[in-house]
Formats: sequence, structure tokens, C-alpha cells
Amino acid sequence: MEQSGTELAEALEEWLGDPEEQANSISFTDALALDERDELPAAGIDRLRAFGFNKYFVPERLGGKLRSAEDILMLTRVIARRDMNVAVSESTQVWMMLAWIGGDAAQQERFAATMLRGGVVPCLAYSEPGHGADLAANSFRAAPDAGQYVLDGEKWPINRGRTSTHVVLLGTTGDAHTPAQRRQSMFLVDRAELAPGEVSGVPRVPTYGLRGCDISGVAFTGARVDGSARLGTEGEGLELALRGLLITRTFCTGLSLGTGDTMLRAVSAFLSGRRLYDGAADEIPYVTESLANAYLSLLLAECESLVAMRGLHLYTEQFSIWGNLAKVQVARLVDTNSKVLARTLGARYFLRAAEHVGTFQKMLRDGAVVSVFDGSEPVCLDSIALQLPALAKAYGHDAATDWAPLYDLRAELPPFAPERVAVFGRGRDAVFASLPALVDRLAALTPDAHCDADRLTALRERGARLREELEALLARVQEVRRDPADRARTAESSKTTSPRLIRIAEELGSVHAKVTALGVWLHNREHLGAFFAEGEWLLAALDRAQAHQYEAGTLGPGTARRLFARMDAQRTAGEFFSLRRVRTAAPGAREARTAGELAAA
Repeated sequence: MEQSGTELAEALEEWLGDPEEQANSISFTDALALDERDELPAAGIDRLRAFGFNKYFVPERLGGKLRSAEDILMLTRVIARRDMNVAVSESTQVWMMLAWIGGDAAQQERFAATMLRGGVVPCLAYSEPGHGADLAANSFRAAPDAGQYVLDGEKWPINRGRTSTHVVLLGTTGDAHTPAQRRQSMFLVDRAELAPGEVSGVPRVPTYGLRGCDISGVAFTGARVDGSARLGTEGEGLELALRGLLITRTFCTGLSLGTGDTMLRAVSAFLSGRRLYDGAADEIPYVTESLANAYLSLLLAECESLVAMRGLHLYTEQFSIWGNLAKVQVARLVDTNSKVLARTLGARYFLRAAEHVGTFQKMLRDGAVVSVFDGSEPVCLDSIALQLPALAKAYGHDAATDWAPLYDLRAELPPFAPERVAVFGRGRDAVFASLPALVDRLAALTPDAHCDADRLTALRERGARLREELEALLARVQEVRRDPADRARTAESSKTTSPRLIRIAEELGSVHAKVTALGVWLHNREHLGAFFAEGEWLLAALDRAQAHQYEAGTLGPGTARRLFARMDAQRTAGEFFSLRRVRTAAPGAREARTAGELAAA
């Protein structure tokens, strides 16, 4: 019987055991110690491989277990809540997605077989020292030569540059007369097939976070590879790279959810046992509201992430906008939480040792990387901004659609088909397109035992306001485009995206998250329990000016107490901070040693 995403997460939780238990392969104590030594968490990586984590990146049609995008999200969430060094080091498996997107049948069969044997540790070699995110300017050379390619150049900084077995890289195959967008090709190179001296690792660099990761580089010197190492056609590399990034940016949300969970869990646990001013520290109203708001942000981030995973199945071609929105907004929700929780924790957040809640500080540093890699926040926002005119033009012209499969978490989905992702989605975004129908569905609801007339009226008002906000933002796109001052080129750089369009892209991210929360609430009210059905959390989320921002005094005292109580109940019950019930490993649980033990658990 196929496991759901929540069941799979619980199975991995049982396999890994309680991260508070030092004897387990991935424990908070060992993660801190390895981090201090800048050491790769080899035992944790081996533990994941024993679970078969790599198999969830190989499609079912090729013998793997990749059917649901949510499976990858939930597995990543489980790992990242323990140690981002493990999660980031081993989730490079996702880069083999490029073989399923651009490879031919023979390449896919060959790479799938190697992956299923556990023989692939890939790295993504796009970045070059002098060009950063400007991939079109890359100078790494892949010179065609009698059915082979000769590779010369250096890629840096990249994850797993020194310790990878396979390299997914972009190399220039065209010349100065070739259009820039067709100048590069993509290759998937098995390092074992190269002669000694043709490939070498570039030394690691010290980093702010992810201190245990192999953030380094890879260099090629006259390396000859067969033409069968090329993915896709010659000159298609940049397009394939962008298609892959749209998927991986979406999956980055799992990393943010994992680190966000541990930061809130660590701070709330510490403050619940801290005695200040003749009482528990978490009973101080400011602390209660801060924790409640942080919890609400995680619920919003989860809505954005889960709907994005479903969208990858149902609307794969639309992720040129959607994937960027999801990555930026979920990272912002968690990053804002990290700042608020640090302030709430006080001086302890600045101390690295375990006895001073050092896990929080490590997660704060490690989680910050999500807004940087697979396309930094400015790069993602720029990509959205460039597509805003198409989005504004397409909005309101969608055919009547049943949006239930997108939002109903019980609805069956077709298998995930990453090869369908497109670089340009022609301005389509199912979340924005669904908003009018969601507002109509909200208007048709009747009060019930969970959501009374007053709250339903308030939700209807917020839903209508959300629709007005979206339409006003799209109207602003046209205003900016008509403004001569924004069309004027004011710099030598070819990148001249208007900051006003970037600002609209930022605000659209907030609207996007709120719409996903509304859609999830409307389509799951009957089966996710009273707290969810009452909709108080949703009303509080819709009341935020920007989804990720909140200040002291913005929540009513009653709402703050009820959100805090729900968060605290999930923490003490050993559950994820989630709209659904997802159990964590039991306190003190040792990692399962055999598949039989896991089945028994």
C-alpha cells in the first residue's frame, strides 16, 4: 500500500529516532559538534542512504519511488529539522532530476540504475567565480571534438564540489556568433570515467552557516567526455538549467519548514521551563504573542509549500512564476521568525553551546542559506518581475476549473512528471487564477458549529479585500510599464528591471501565500479538526499587511493565547507544527536498526 507524505515522514522519523538522543546518527548534540569542526556529517548521510532516501529521486517508471512531490518535501522537512548539513549534503540527489528532464531513454535508464545502487553523489556545477548568478556569461569551455567534448574551466562555489561522484555542469559549446541563450550545453559527467588529473576538487571555503557542508568547487583540465554525457541537444543547456531550478527552488521550501520547526520548538521548549517574574517565561504576554505569531507563520509557510507540491503535479508548466514565489515567500516567513525568536530568546540566542540552546543558533545560521541558493531572493524576484506583464494580461481569462484537486489534501494526484516544467508559463498561475472561485465559495458558506456568523462575515470581507489587492497589484504593473521614467535605461548593465516591478513581485508573494491558506481552509474544513475548521488562524493570517511580517500588538490577546495553546499542544504531544497531525519520533527513541524494527514501530 502506498504511503502518504505524512506516513512517510513518520516512517523516517522512526528510522532516525529522537534528535535529542545523542546516540542516534543525527542528533542535535553531534550536529553541533561536527559543525564546530567544519566536518561533513558522514554518519548521518549513511543513515539516510540506509533508509533509501536516494530512491525518492528516481521516477517509479525507472524503478524508483518518485511519484509524489510532497514525499520529497516531507522527507526534506524531517531531515532539515535535525541537521541542515545532512539535508543539504544529501539532497543534491535532486540534481539528477536534470536527467529525467533532458536525458534520452538510454541515459535515464543508466543513471537510474546507478542511483538505485546508491552510486551517485551529484553536484551542480553552474556557478563560476567571476559570474555568480549571471549564467549566460559563463566561460567554462566544453569544446566539441569528433563526437567528444573537451572540458576546461572551474566551477565555484558549489555544494559537494570535492566529494561528488557525478557533476551536472554547464559548458560553452558555441562561439561568439552563437546567440547567448544557445551558447551553452549541459553535461552529466561521471568522474570515475575521467583520467587522473583531468578533474580535481577546489578547496572548501569557510561559510557563515552549513559549516559541515562541502562548499567548494570542481576544476577540469582537458577532460574528455563522450557525447553521451551531454543532456539534451547542443545549445540547450541554459534552458535545461532554468527548468531544473524551477523545480528545486520549489523543493527548497522543505528546508525552510524543517529549520523553522526546530527554531520554534527549541525556543518554546526553553521558555516554557524558564522562570521569570514569578512565572513561566512563555506566559509573559509579549512572549506568548511572539510564539503565536511564529507558529502562524509556519502554518502559512506550510500552506504555500503543500499547494506548490500539488501544483507541480497539476500545473507543472506554470512554475516559472510559481516556483520563485514559493521559494521567496516561505524563506521570508521562516527568516522573519528567526529574527523574532532570537529577540524573544534574548542573550541565549547568541551562545553556540548546546546547554545554551545552541541548536537554535545553528538553525538560524543554516536556514539563512535557503534565500541564497538555487537562485538568491533578488534573482527570483527579478524572474517574477520580468513575467509580470504576462501575468497581468493572463489574469481573469482562465476557463472554469474545479480547483479542489489543488487544495484538497486528500485528492489523488497524477504522477509527478518533471519533464513538463517550462521556462516560461505565459503568465499563468493557478493560485491567483483560483481566487475569484475561492471568494465565491466563501460567500456560499453557511455558519456552523465551528465557524460562526461573525467570523464567517469577517473572512468574507478579508477574501474580498484579498481579491481587490491582487487586482490592484496587477493594475500597477501596467502603470509602471507605461511610465517613461521606468522605461529609460539608467545604467550600463543589461539588467534594467524596474525596482517598482520588484516591489510588486514581493507584494504578490504575500498575496500568493494568503490565497493558498484560504484555499486549503475552504477545501479541508471537514477533516482537519476543530482548530483548523474554526478559521481563527486564517483570519489572523489574512489580517497581516504582508504575510511574513508581524509586530507586537497585532494579534488580539485571545487569538494569541489560542494560537499559542495549539502550538504548545503540538510540541508537548510530539507533533510537527502543522495543520495536519504528523508525529515526531518519541522522546528518547533510538534509531531503528533494521527494516523489521521500523515495521514493528
